[in-house]
Amino acid sequence: MTEDEIARGVARGLQDYERRRAEQQGRSLLAGLAMLALVAVTFIVVVTYG
Repeated sequence: MTEDEIARGVARGLQDYERRRAEQQGRSLLAGLAMLALVAVTFIVVVTYG
């Protein structure tokens, strides 16, 4: 295995890691926004009908 092959493998691994991390952050953001929307709707319902 040459240095170039090792460097390419490391670069590929880092790209995969960054892609997975970005996807996870995107999911976390969507989950947070969904929770915020749920709290907002609950608050509106409680204020309106409570």
